[in-house]
Amino acid sequence: MTHRLAVAAFVAAATVGTLLLGALVPATAQTAPRSPSTAATWSEASARLGTAGSLWEPNVTFGLRLTGGISVLADNLTFASGAATGGDTFAGAEYVRGNRSLRISQKWADTGWAAEPAYSTSMALVGNVRIPLVAGDSFASVRAKVYANCFPQPANADPRPIPAGFRCKPSDVKTTGGVVVMTARLPAPSPASARTSIVLQSTGLSYDMLMIIAMELQLAEGSAEDGAGSAQMMAMCEQMVRGRMTFAQAEAFAQSNGYIARVGSVDGVPQAVTSDYRPDRFTVALVSNSVASCTYG
Repeated sequence: MTHRLAVAAFVAAATVGTLLLGALVPATAQTAPRSPSTAATWSEASARLGTAGSLWEPNVTFGLRLTGGISVLADNLTFASGAATGGDTFAGAEYVRGNRSLRISQKWADTGWAAEPAYSTSMALVGNVRIPLVAGDSFASVRAKVYANCFPQPANADPRPIPAGFRCKPSDVKTTGGVVVMTARLPAPSPASARTSIVLQSTGLSYDMLMIIAMELQLAEGSAEDGAGSAQMMAMCEQMVRGRMTFAQAEAFAQSNGYIARVGSVDGVPQAVTSDYRPDRFTVALVSNSVASCTYG
C-alpha cells in the first residue's frame, strides 16, 4: 500500500581537497553555531544536532506557515557507537495562520528534553492510533496517543486530576486543541532507524487534519554543509578532551560514531594537513599525547 493510500484508508476508518605538500597548515574551525540556535529548515536543524538521531518535518500544514524559524537546543550530550547515551536535545517550530496553529516539538528519543513541551491541565485522551511513516523504501506503522484539551478545570482553583477513564471526543480536537504524542522510527538500515520523540500540538485544526499532518511527516535529512561543528561533534570533542584520549583512541571513537579524525597540531607545532572541507571530520590538537581541543571541517 502506498503512503497516500495508507493515509486515505486511515482517515476513512477513523473518520478521521588539495594536499599542501611540505606546508604546515593549522586546522581552522568550521563550526555551526553552538546550541541554542535557530535553523531556517528542518534539514538544517537536523544537521545542527548531528548524525546520531533523526528529525521529521511536516509535508502537509493546511496553509499554516512557519513562524520564527526552528529552535535547536542540545546539552550535555554523550555518545558511543553511533548512538546518544546521555544528555538532552530539542528541535521545535510553530506554524500559524489566523487563529489556527501547529506546534512541533521533537527530541532524539534516547535523550531528555532540552525544552519540555508545555501541556494543558485540561488535556485528556481521545484514543490510541497507528501512524504510517515512510522514508524512501522504508515503511513503519508506529503507535501514537491523541489528546484534546477538553477536560473542564476550575478557573480560580488548583487543577483537578483527570478522572480515570475520562475521554475526549475527536471533535474536541478542533474546539479545544489537540495533541499527538508519538515515537517515530523506521526499520534499519533506514537513516531514520534512530527513534525520535515527536509532539504535535494544534489549535483550530480538526482531528482528521491533525492525523494527516502526523501521517505525512517526512524525514528531514541534514545537509553536509551544515553538519560540521554540530552539537554531536562538539560533545564528542568534549568527551575526547575529558577522557584525555590519545589520537588512536580519538580516531577510533570518531570512526565508531561515523566520523573521521586527523592531527592538526602536536604540542603547538602545526602538522601538514589538506585544505579540503569535510563536514564529518575532526582535526585535533594534541598536547602531551592527548587531545586538548578540536576543530571541525
